[in-house]
Amino acid sequence: MPTPTPTPTLTLPLPNAHFIWYCAWLSIPSAIYAYAHPVTAHFAMVPASVFVTSLLYWRNPIRDSWRRKLDIAVVSAGLAHHMFYALTSPGIQPSTTRTTYLALIGVSAMSYIVSDNYSRGHCSRQYWPATYAHASIHLFANIANLVLYYGMTTHNK
Repeated sequence: MPTPTPTPTLTLPLPNAHFIWYCAWLSIPSAIYAYAHPVTAHFAMVPASVFVTSLLYWRNPIRDSWRRKLDIAVVSAGLAHHMFYALTSPGIQPSTTRTTYLALIGVSAMSYIVSDNYSRGHCSRQYWPATYAHASIHLFANIANLVLYYGMTTHNK
């Protein structure tokens, strides 16, 4: 059964958007893990904020909306915050933590590019591949967060 074409204002059709809405819940374990450890408690606000803004946006994903701009701004600020600590913190152990974190963030960034390419396809838009690629952003970014938090907590016990 073909996927229905979205109205021009929606980023993705609602069934696809609702799939991503559920994927936003992957931020909860990251927030809980960060909050549960004193060394990483200050990180908890980032995945918690991404969770809230993602739910807000993906419930009705109008492309040109303040909710989308807010979601992108929160994700960007959170990524900058985490990257700063990943690149400058001497308390990250083992040494592979930084490399693993950066590799997973790279995969997440590539997933965004793939998703955007599928959703804005020049010849034809392919919504489910775009959806799965976007869901991968949430998956890999949250795994990266857990790797970073674990690396910070194991060294600073």
